[in-house]
Amino acid sequence: MNDNENVRVANIIEDGRLGGPQIRIAEVAKRLKEKGIETTVIYPRLQSEAFQQRLDKYGIHNICLPLHRLTKDKKHLFQYFIFFFYELFVLYRFLKKEKFDIIHCSGGAWQYKGVIAGKMAGIKTLWHLNDTYMPYFLRFLFHILASRCADGFIVAGKRVEEYYIRKLGSIEKSLFEIQAPVDTSFFDPAQAHYDSKIQKKNSVHIVSVGNVNPLKGYEYFIQMGRLLNRQYDNLNFFIVGPHFDSQKAYSDKLHKLCDELGMKNLYFSGSCQDVRSVLKMADIYVCSSTTEASPLSVWEAMSMEKAIVSTNVADVSRFISNGENGFIVPTKDPEALAKKVSLLIKDTDLRKSFGRKARETAKKCLDIQIVVERHVEAYRTILGKKHRA
Repeated sequence: MNDNENVRVANIIEDGRLGGPQIRIAEVAKRLKEKGIETTVIYPRLQSEAFQQRLDKYGIHNICLPLHRLTKDKKHLFQYFIFFFYELFVLYRFLKKEKFDIIHCSGGAWQYKGVIAGKMAGIKTLWHLNDTYMPYFLRFLFHILASRCADGFIVAGKRVEEYYIRKLGSIEKSLFEIQAPVDTSFFDPAQAHYDSKIQKKNSVHIVSVGNVNPLKGYEYFIQMGRLLNRQYDNLNFFIVGPHFDSQKAYSDKLHKLCDELGMKNLYFSGSCQDVRSVLKMADIYVCSSTTEASPLSVWEAMSMEKAIVSTNVADVSRFISNGENGFIVPTKDPEALAKKVSLLIKDTDLRKSFGRKARETAKKCLDIQIVVERHVEAYRTILGKKHRA
């Protein structure tokens, strides 16, 4: 194909629930259209309504296919294996019919169907890796498929590269590091309005944002809150994010822990239509995760000029310089979280300084336009084309 022709990309994800990867897909696809790259997003029907609405709003072509994801839910897992080859055939037939130029398999190393279907259809395939925690067997299976089916890899950071590529040996494929993007012109404190629910509470607001699941380490956030409540009487804590049915046991565990520790000033706010309004009212942003790849919620908080305390996960330490534009602490350590948050509670000027510097870093290193250009480079490299800025 000629260099001036449009590039058609099929971006496949086997999880339709709206989260970091889905937001990244929509935001990048929206801007790739300006670069002559048309994206069709392929996703499963289950729990995909919010994702579909965002894609439709952005004018991104999208299609639901009968795809099951790997999950701990026994019924869904059974269906995943029972329908695996049927769903693989449906996906292969669609890709073959549409004659895409590139298959972009999003969602992580456990999403195999798109990679296999792309290979079967004879289409160049990029595998997007965006996690740093996977059972050994699934990583082993990834390594087998990676060497046979993928033409290249996108990794959401250096730690992802180390976890999959370096640990599993040399894979002679093209490799691109692309962080999760943040639209710093949208996540701008000057453009956001206050969240009315939080605004009513006259206190220091300590916030964390993310889908409620064990990898977010919210039990440590709650334990941190108990320690801080012993020192201060003007705090309120907010966990903002959806509670999916698949995480009901973990959600119940968190509510029980709050009751046991007397955390009456901690609020589970659920999903939020505009997370900027929550971040606008936050005084301190805390990431308590035990593992991440490229934590979009942290990048968004940085862009919103928030003072951040984060566990040392993913590539956070590359963009948060400890003691300069935020604090970094070990994972699973509520005492360390409480100690650093306490410093920020007592020092308003330090909070403002950290926030300003964090936004500067987000604009320089993590902005959506930077990420889009790196996608263009990855696609054109895989197709054997020279990248056009």
